[in-house]
Amino acid sequence: MNFKEVTLSQDFSELYIIPISDLHLGDPHCDLDKFFKYRKWIEERPNAFVILNGDIMNAAIKDSVSDLYNEEMNPNEQLKLAVKLFTPIKDRILMIVEGNHERRIAKNTSICVSEILASQLGCSFAPEGALIKVRFGKRRNEKEQVYTIYCTHGFGGGKKPGGKVNNLQSLGNIVLADIYIASHTHFMTGFQDIYFVPDLRNNKITEVKRTYVSSGAFLKYGGYGEYHGFSPAKTGSPRLRLDGTKKDVHLSI
Repeated sequence: MNFKEVTLSQDFSELYIIPISDLHLGDPHCDLDKFFKYRKWIEERPNAFVILNGDIMNAAIKDSVSDLYNEEMNPNEQLKLAVKLFTPIKDRILMIVEGNHERRIAKNTSICVSEILASQLGCSFAPEGALIKVRFGKRRNEKEQVYTIYCTHGFGGGKKPGGKVNNLQSLGNIVLADIYIASHTHFMTGFQDIYFVPDLRNNKITEVKRTYVSSGAFLKYGGYGEYHGFSPAKTGSPRLRLDGTKKDVHLSI
């Protein structure tokens, strides 16, 4: 598990985190018009930051499930386009996580295109997942507010919402964090739970609210999803708003 600490401006009274995943560059159903709207929204707000959570490229290769002959561009062209698309907001990217589509190339060639993308953008990279500590804003005691975010591309889930939600909640068994972000299922959803942590030094129990987020995809309906009977899902990305004056997380879908 990778760990990264990020210190942002104390002038931010709130912080937006946008998990972008499953863009699937190269797939004919990739919705770049929607992506450009998200990018514009981020560019217009200095307190908006991004986590690229895998499957930015479709990366169809000879032995993959994706249809190699239906791709609009080859993996090298997809990588170049990804660099071009994210360069305008490269300073807002907190982490780049490898997805299962990019991992196809790494598995067959040892070449990690997600790591190359991160290197060219000057961003942090995590092959499996990362715990990010974010400091910003100012509480009543003049100290910065701190949040922890665990992000990983995700896995499995099946066709029903219940299975996808169960997999998302299972991230809480890995590490204690304020926010958990997974992708992969192309199913945008979120929920919160409460976790009690014993404070043995002060002889009390601390109540911790945890927020779980499944990011969506930037794929119009059709192709692989329709062929295999998956239900159409809302496209785009959820938006997390973190309070900089107290610990409070709001999720918009």
